[in-house]
Amino acid sequence: MKFTQTGTFKENYLKEVVDFKPMENIEIMFLDKLDYFIGFVAKEKPEIITEYISNLVKKYQGFVEVEFVKNISGEIKKVIAKLKNLKQYTNLTIASLNYFIHLLQLKDTNAWETSEVQISRKALIQVWVYHSYYFLETLVETIDRTEAMKLFKRYITQYYMAHPPSGRDKFVSLEKRLEDRLSGDTTSSEWVLVHTMLEEGKYAFKNKNCPTLVDTMKDIPDVELKYLVCCYGDYAKFRATTNDHIILTMEHTLMEADPYCSRVLHDTRIDYDLRHPPKEFWDNFEPGNEEEAKKYYKK
Repeated sequence: MKFTQTGTFKENYLKEVVDFKPMENIEIMFLDKLDYFIGFVAKEKPEIITEYISNLVKKYQGFVEVEFVKNISGEIKKVIAKLKNLKQYTNLTIASLNYFIHLLQLKDTNAWETSEVQISRKALIQVWVYHSYYFLETLVETIDRTEAMKLFKRYITQYYMAHPPSGRDKFVSLEKRLEDRLSGDTTSSEWVLVHTMLEEGKYAFKNKNCPTLVDTMKDIPDVELKYLVCCYGDYAKFRATTNDHIILTMEHTLMEADPYCSRVLHDTRIDYDLRHPPKEFWDNFEPGNEEEAKKYYKK
């Protein structure tokens, strides 16, 4: 068992400017998940869908001071036409588009229809995750909180099952996954992780930072909802991006104010023991501290 750290802590990462193509990304980053969620709620809770849509429209409108889009036309009309559920709710579609443009924080608000714009990395992450957070928060405000969270868990799991990634067939094994992560330049990533194979078919890694979601959402107080939106989907996502036999266990997260995220990917074809190492192991999961950490493994 050897521990290896990769990545480098980077200051001002969220302030970096990146190129972004709004029309190319709006469907996969924003509208597709909302469309799937609307269909999911309509199927699971048809009695509340009208009230929920009304509440979500008000939620998105409450963030936007300027109405950038007043009707659906041009290229965006072609995108909306492909969406099964959103196209039934014009008011929500327009409110969603206005919120999307608002999140981009563009100096020229008409530029969102161009091929490429420059935005901060923080704005990019907000575009990716804020709308999901608020459609969950709106559901919590519409029905019982516990029931809403259960529904969201089922939605996010089903979403990843229904949207398997194209590169899934390239997965070989967890051992090969670790080998790939430790090859080449291991310092360039802004994600600082510690890796090891606990044993055959058990790949453990610890996130020492979350320069994207945790840092971007630190001003949002509801930790429980943030965890569901940003972290819970990892259970289904890791399985979707690897193999049906791969199961993630995770007991500590930075989003929930733990000092790290503790994760193990288990290949159940080799061993179906899904016990997660105790906190004492993760506290000592640092390069050069292998012997001390081993004392706590499997205890």
